[in-house]
Amino acid sequence: MVNNETPEKPRRKRKVLKILIVLLIIVIACFAIFRLILKSRLQGRLTAIRSAGYPATCVELDDWYAIPESVENAADIITEAFSHYHKLEETEKYELMPVIGKAKLPARTEPLAQETKDLIAQHLADNQKALELLHKGIAIEHSRYPLDLSKGIEALIPHIAEFRTGVRLLKLEAALHAENGKPQLAADSITSILGLARSLSKEPVLISQLVRVACQALSVSTLDYVINKTEFTDEQLLELSETLAEDEDLSAMTRTFAGERCVGVSMFKMPAAQILQAVQVVDDGSSQLSVLAIALYKFVGLADMDAIMYLDLMNDYMKAIQLPLHERQDAADAIGTKIETTSKIHIILRMIMPALSRFITIDIRTIAHLRTAQVGLAIERYRLATGSLPKTLAELAPIYLDALPKDPFDGKDIRYKKLEAGFVVYSIGEDGSDDGGKEKQRIKGSPPAPADVTFIVQR
Repeated sequence: MVNNETPEKPRRKRKVLKILIVLLIIVIACFAIFRLILKSRLQGRLTAIRSAGYPATCVELDDWYAIPESVENAADIITEAFSHYHKLEETEKYELMPVIGKAKLPARTEPLAQETKDLIAQHLADNQKALELLHKGIAIEHSRYPLDLSKGIEALIPHIAEFRTGVRLLKLEAALHAENGKPQLAADSITSILGLARSLSKEPVLISQLVRVACQALSVSTLDYVINKTEFTDEQLLELSETLAEDEDLSAMTRTFAGERCVGVSMFKMPAAQILQAVQVVDDGSSQLSVLAIALYKFVGLADMDAIMYLDLMNDYMKAIQLPLHERQDAADAIGTKIETTSKIHIILRMIMPALSRFITIDIRTIAHLRTAQVGLAIERYRLATGSLPKTLAELAPIYLDALPKDPFDGKDIRYKKLEAGFVVYSIGEDGSDDGGKEKQRIKGSPPAPADVTFIVQR
């Protein structure tokens, strides 16, 4: 048999093979360098976070959320208070009970029906032990609830579910005290709602801070209701005003975002299946391809690229919440737009990036509630001293207010308007429209109408 291959052909094949091997080595080397560069860039960002005094991992976060050793812990007593709560069963009483049942409190100028007062009084009596412990715990300075933040997204926060119960109980207590002509006790109940919120102020968890600001908003709505039912003394009004001012915690947002960032970092390190589980993707047969796709995504380094983008975006958010309040929303919205327009190739980033812009709006609105209430209390002090309402808010400073609070939505002075009976203090709210102090109305099934953030006294 004749061999038709010339000696040149085997040499050419060997040469091509060598070239392919060299190219493969170059590709592998480039890939390794690419991964090393990504790892270095990611590590650099984590180092910068630590240098700024913030935790970069969930283990560090758990250590960061701490109180001084050997001090009394308010959280222990508040948690015990929750354990003594006697729930109102869904019976006829539940149908007639306001706040915790299906009934509503009457309008701020209308009295409670005697039957309703009796129901509230009985429920408060049934929960006397819980109320005593709440008031006691809230008076303690330091608070650290028993949660293990080192577990990241899997950390359990059981105490949060009980806060709704606590603040509603205190609201009922404040309403009943006001109806019974006991302004100091009503003020104490409102102060305790604010104290309950304050016990969460250092908890660097997004849901915890949403609960905190919800408690603050409820304390203001309770004050709005109570101040129309009873006459506070100047001393009581001043004490409530100072408490509201103290509870305007602008650093809570920073702690929250720092905690959220640690959870995000931990998610990028999860195996593909855990990532899908964390974002609530059902792990059935159809999701297996997603698991493989994310595993490959992580292998080639795209997950590290997403992590770097995530940290950069979170850094942008951290800068946004350092801005003056009225500038934060626009900055946050710009970041939100950047996230929305990010290429869909950034799979993990788009799956785990939280909607922090909306949280910033909620926080600003709560600060607006606190500030309108402070001004409302100052007006009441002015009325007590002079027998009339001020013509303008400028008359309040510096005796009743050191300075006029600014509307956190536009940076201008909080608004004030006399009513036929009483007055309204208001912020323009997130829609940026001055609606003349129009109170928000909740009509089931109807779209929200234009309204402001209001504090109203009608007398």
